[in-house]
Amino acid sequence: MYTISKNTQIILSLLKAHGIRHIVISPGATNIPITQGVQNDPFFTCYSVVDERSAMYFAIGLYLELGVPIATSCTAAQATRNYIPGLTEAFYKHVPILAITASKHPKHTYQEYMQGPDQTSLPADAVKKTFALPYVDGKIDELHCTRMVNEAILELTHRTSGPVQLNMPENDSELGIYNVPTLPTVRVIKRYMEWDKWDTPLNSKKIMIVVGEHRPFTAGQTAAIEAFCKSHNAFVYVNHLSNYHGEYTVLANLALAGMGNEAFKTYKPDILITIGGQTGDYPLYGKLAMGDWHDFEHWRIAEDGNVVDTYDKLSKIFECPFELFFYRLSKNTEMEHSYLEQWKELELSTSIPDNLPFSNAYLAQQLHCDIPKNSYLNLAILNSLRHWSFFPLDPSITCYSNVAAFGIDGCMSVFLGESVATDNLCFLVIGDLAFFYDMNSLGIRQLKNNVRILLVNNGCGIEFKNYNHVNYQFGKDGDAYVAAVGHNGNSAKGWVENVGFKYLQAKNKDEFLKHKDEFLGKSEESIVFEIFTTPEDESDALKSIIENNRMTSGMDVVKDKVRSLVGAKGVSILKNMIKK
Repeated sequence: MYTISKNTQIILSLLKAHGIRHIVISPGATNIPITQGVQNDPFFTCYSVVDERSAMYFAIGLYLELGVPIATSCTAAQATRNYIPGLTEAFYKHVPILAITASKHPKHTYQEYMQGPDQTSLPADAVKKTFALPYVDGKIDELHCTRMVNEAILELTHRTSGPVQLNMPENDSELGIYNVPTLPTVRVIKRYMEWDKWDTPLNSKKIMIVVGEHRPFTAGQTAAIEAFCKSHNAFVYVNHLSNYHGEYTVLANLALAGMGNEAFKTYKPDILITIGGQTGDYPLYGKLAMGDWHDFEHWRIAEDGNVVDTYDKLSKIFECPFELFFYRLSKNTEMEHSYLEQWKELELSTSIPDNLPFSNAYLAQQLHCDIPKNSYLNLAILNSLRHWSFFPLDPSITCYSNVAAFGIDGCMSVFLGESVATDNLCFLVIGDLAFFYDMNSLGIRQLKNNVRILLVNNGCGIEFKNYNHVNYQFGKDGDAYVAAVGHNGNSAKGWVENVGFKYLQAKNKDEFLKHKDEFLGKSEESIVFEIFTTPEDESDALKSIIENNRMTSGMDVVKDKVRSLVGAKGVSILKNMIKK
């Protein structure tokens, strides 16, 4: 029987899955869940060393003879401190020792609790990295713990070998309960270097490649992805921040925004491959991570080799340039593309209502086709990014947004930095809070006349006033301190003109259309076009778009919608295009 402690169960299961057999155990109470779990399991070879100082050096000796990673286990109180001399030797000797330390429940740390010192305050040159596991008290904790234990074990031999601390908090009330008959099956994460033999079973698999935030792709990078897609049943999911344009791409943010989990079962992949950075794509995240899916894998391709388990499905990391990965797995034969066809039909099934309220969404609807080719478009986070992601853009337009850390500060400064490095027109769509937060940047001396800022002023943080936000339920009680209503005065006009920009404004659709062409065209001055909308119109526009694309069941509904939008001839043309 095994302990009821979930984090210990996960550790034991993954030690076995990663092939770590040798473990040096020092006596104690808080680490009994580990000791009891390994001592009668024939998979493990156990060694008992009372003095933790000696135990760590003993583990080094085992490694020097066996050449495989070694685990150790100690209790709480002073035990971890006694590991430090041996860990220091292992650090400089590059010995892969997994030091599994035990601690009391985190609530006891620094609370004068018996045997409760902080177990994770090791010197910088004692371990490569410390992983402090959560106390597992629910599904989210379990996912967190699974990722961290995998990461700790992988770190032992990542690039340069060395010791790693894995700290295991225990609840004293659980230490005496051992009634679990078998260890759980825990998701294993593996890392592959360029020179390794790769385990990549892709035949007959539906493959979804998600491209996160990325600078424009080189011709070689694009060719690698295209060659892979041509020879597999794959497609490339993109949004504007991907800056990727190829034959196998699908822009389906709008479709996912209105799709229920039951409908997504029809569209989910067998293999999810991710490249690039953050997607900033909440609908995509909601489908890949939030559903109770257990039947697809996530493969991450990144030169940093980091364990980034965005969707809680990570199984493989390939530490190499993504173009090397795609070329290596490409074949000379062309595959049928039923999965791409399925997603293309989904993309074509979406539509935007014609009569949107005067809002950020309306502005995107009116402008997305008319932004000049080869322009730059920056989107402030959340409201602007969300609505403009619903509309296609010309492939020559390069898009950016501050989605790496996802803060409202600095989006205008980043945009202006881009604008001074090019003579092309540069557009920014930004809300009032983000604009005034970063307003000083408009005074930078080096700015040119190629700046076009669309300032959507709804008098608040509109995110918190939308019909589907948790703050919406509080009505006006959520205005003052959550939605920050009433800041920044009535207009940006004074500041904008003071720093030498041309100022335009619109309070309705007619005024907007009157100035639209001037905003999009060339000018001797940079332009700020301030649009005054209301929270009610913004929320209603979003709701209208989502409801217009609501889908709760699968492909038959999509096929009917596509036929109604493009006709039977259009469906036939689509299929022929995909087969080419």
